[in-house]
Amino acid sequence: YVLGRGRDMYSEPTNFITFVVPVFMLGIVVELLLARRRGLRAYRIGPAVSDLGCGILSQVAELFLRGAALWVFAWVYDHGRLLTFDGASPWPWVIGFVGVDLGFYWWHRASHVIGSLWAVHGVHHQSEDFNLAVALRQPAFESLTAIPFYLPLALLGVDPVTFAACYAANLSYQFFTHTELVRRLGPLEWVLNTPSHHRVHHGINPRYLDRNYAGVFILWDRMFGTFQEEDEPVVYGVTEPLRNLDPVWANFDIFAHIARVARGARGIAGRLWAFVAHPAWRPDGPPKAPAPVSRATFERYDPHPPLAVARYVIVHLVLALAQSAALTELHAAGASWAELVLPSAVLVVGLVALTDWIEGRRRAPFLDLARQLATPVAVYLALAPRVAPPVATGVALGTAALLLAVALVFRPWTRGGQAVPSPA
Repeated sequence: YVLGRGRDMYSEPTNFITFVVPVFMLGIVVELLLARRRGLRAYRIGPAVSDLGCGILSQVAELFLRGAALWVFAWVYDHGRLLTFDGASPWPWVIGFVGVDLGFYWWHRASHVIGSLWAVHGVHHQSEDFNLAVALRQPAFESLTAIPFYLPLALLGVDPVTFAACYAANLSYQFFTHTELVRRLGPLEWVLNTPSHHRVHHGINPRYLDRNYAGVFILWDRMFGTFQEEDEPVVYGVTEPLRNLDPVWANFDIFAHIARVARGARGIAGRLWAFVAHPAWRPDGPPKAPAPVSRATFERYDPHPPLAVARYVIVHLVLALAQSAALTELHAAGASWAELVLPSAVLVVGLVALTDWIEGRRRAPFLDLARQLATPVAVYLALAPRVAPPVATGVALGTAALLLAVALVFRPWTRGGQAVPSPA
């Protein structure tokens, strides 16, 4: 499907994601304004940039990885399906929507109790805030770990397009469960995954660990014994805090932690077991009981950059979102992997530079300079095969001028001025 007759099927879900991203951004703005109206501070500059950076990085990775996952699904559908439905039949949609949600539940549950799967999925839980931006904090390698849990749908006759649409709808619903502004939803709490249920899932309170894996229907948790009511204030994050905003390192931190655990194990079998055991497993004895936590005393990682840096980062974050959308459209237009490598690398380096600015790392100006020099080149190389050379040159020069103007207006390297205030 990816390489031949079904390429249109593959590109459709990519276009869908591009379409809904503005809706997600609007949701974040609305949540921010509603929180301020209520006297709350739902967002902090560092975590929000890290969350959105992880989301952009995941979309970049999907350009290269999702094809493999969809190719496997399409191959199983073509060669192994047990049922074939008429084109007008509603059953593939019914089976697809319910089946995707059930498959998500079991993948999600496995991703919390198997070390290597948690190393991928744990990226989504690293944020110590809980807001709509956290919903977009997605792992770079998730499609590779998730696809085996959806292959039964291919056997049941759910075609790749229907699967992709149901999968996108499932994830889109989950976006709106990541908020503290919505409390309880009455009778819907018995059937649907709600913000209250999902807050529990993101908690590191001992009673909340490994609970509420639902995507759309909380019925799965109630049926399979993993449901927990929200009955105490939630402390968010992971039990081994990241303490780092870098979106690239976020995708490798838990792997590094597991590798350290594996080095302490005896023999090859013990070291391999660290990658499949529960994330709390230790080679020197039983897992340590999770420590009690309190929202009143828990200290979140919260760098406070100068306002000039914060404003510079926000402007470039908006530009990074536009770059990500442009990459997605470039891919949908048929660009090869080779054509996507340079603009993808430039975007990723830029995301790291933005979080480095916030954390005050010495490498920030150098990474940022490299990104700014490479961006016009990447723009020209992406446009040159598709438009007239003068147009490609003009857009590249315009991009360089825009980047220079933003740098001169905000001058983040000065590091002076008032710091971004702490949350109330």
